[in-house]
Amino acid sequence: MSDGNLKREILHILQEKTPAALLGLDASERKMITILVRMAYDKETLVGWRAIKSIGLVASEMVRRDPEFLRETCRKLLWSFTDESGGIGWSAPEMLGEIVSSDPKRFQDVIPLIAAAYEVDEDVFRAGVLYALSRVAEHAPELAAPYQKIVVLSLADRDPLVKVRGIGLIRLLWPWVKSNGIWSREYCERVISSLGKLNSDRGEAWVYQGRDFASLQVGEEALKTLNIINQ
Repeated sequence: MSDGNLKREILHILQEKTPAALLGLDASERKMITILVRMAYDKETLVGWRAIKSIGLVASEMVRRDPEFLRETCRKLLWSFTDESGGIGWSAPEMLGEIVSSDPKRFQDVIPLIAAAYEVDEDVFRAGVLYALSRVAEHAPELAAPYQKIVVLSLADRDPLVKVRGIGLIRLLWPWVKSNGIWSREYCERVISSLGKLNSDRGEAWVYQGRDFASLQVGEEALKTLNIINQ
């Protein structure tokens, strides 16, 4: 299949909401990842988000056979954070999260580099960094739990999406950190207090869930998380 035909086929699959069909294409996984990365930079569209999620799907299939290509892709995405790259990798944290989540232990050296993007001058990366840490937390919570500072900062951010992502990360991490005693009592109390202050926050964020965008309210997400914590 030519590159042009492959691109059209991938676009059709993403538009039809069937990313799993990507795995049945008669094409190299390297080519698919390369095309998906190009399609994933517009996070305002469904196709962009489905491309992000599809990167994780394809990476999970190829990580045992071709980890070095995925590592090189990570290197390029990390480079796109920098001024020297000549552009801003708007969706790079999300794509990195998908790749790293395919085998968090294999790519654990990449996680601190993703986390470091939270505090760069461009605050456009913050929600993406939290998304990436959440994807890691789904598979290896011990590798996401040490980023306590980011969790606290996210709850005080002015952007509702950053708050929602931070709250979601807490929800993923809480059972593990409590059962393993990773976070101190003082820190846990600080998290609970911060969530309580968000109960009346009516900020709204549009988040890709399932196959479409959903509207999430900061206060509702905070209350949901507090209920889980207090069970």
